[in-house]
Amino acid sequence: MASMTATELAPWVERIKARRSLVKQEIAPREINLLMLASRVLSAPRRLRKALMGVKQAEHDMQLPWIPAFAGLESRPFHDTSRFPWARDLEASVDEIRNELHQVQRDFGRAAYDSDRNVKTWNTFYFYLNGRPVKEHLDACPRTKELLSRIPVNGLHVCFSAIQPGGVLQPHTGPMNAGLTAHLGLEGCEGSAIWVAGEKRPYVEGKVLVFDDSFVHWVEHTGSQVRYTLMVTFWHPDMNFLERAMVAQVLKKAPDDVFDHKPNPLDKPKG
Repeated sequence: MASMTATELAPWVERIKARRSLVKQEIAPREINLLMLASRVLSAPRRLRKALMGVKQAEHDMQLPWIPAFAGLESRPFHDTSRFPWARDLEASVDEIRNELHQVQRDFGRAAYDSDRNVKTWNTFYFYLNGRPVKEHLDACPRTKELLSRIPVNGLHVCFSAIQPGGVLQPHTGPMNAGLTAHLGLEGCEGSAIWVAGEKRPYVEGKVLVFDDSFVHWVEHTGSQVRYTLMVTFWHPDMNFLERAMVAQVLKKAPDDVFDHKPNPLDKPKG
């Protein structure tokens, strides 16, 4: 797949938009409307501060979260890891995390967000999913659990992630721009890279990269070994405490499988 032209990417963008429509049907429109109304109120100080500083809210054609975007958040495909001190802790502890990965590899299962269009199954071992902890998995990896406790995780999708040689995660987006995603390279990273809104970053063992998964992104692994990472979704640093608490409450009320894999509407037989 590698880099894609606008023409090559267009069909995937249509699929992403169709998936977004499906999510809006599954989450009561009234709940979404109330969420976004509350967000406008709670984000007012941030938006005012940025307006006074002359910072304009950029709009990106490639930023397509499943639910409407929160206003006034810094919006870019990749973020500088130096902004997040806990990223250094992860990198310094990569050997310990990798050792725990080896202890649970046999317990991996299909990723909730996997797509039928991916050429090989995306497998994961969840620590958090859809805003909820997976206690037995956290307890099985005490050092990883400790490190995660230092991160403002939002719990949407925190896991060990495995992609097979020759595997591809086709273009997709995450649920919301209220969070960012960190990937720590653990094993088999050679030949693996991620593209976010067309910008490419290679995976490197022992290194963290941070990106905004509300942008269209995809992964390709041309290496010869299974690529393992620790994937952590966490709150966008611009989100204030009240906004985080509000979204967390909405996640608690959402169906357990609201963000899980489902057939794309464009794949459903017509008639």
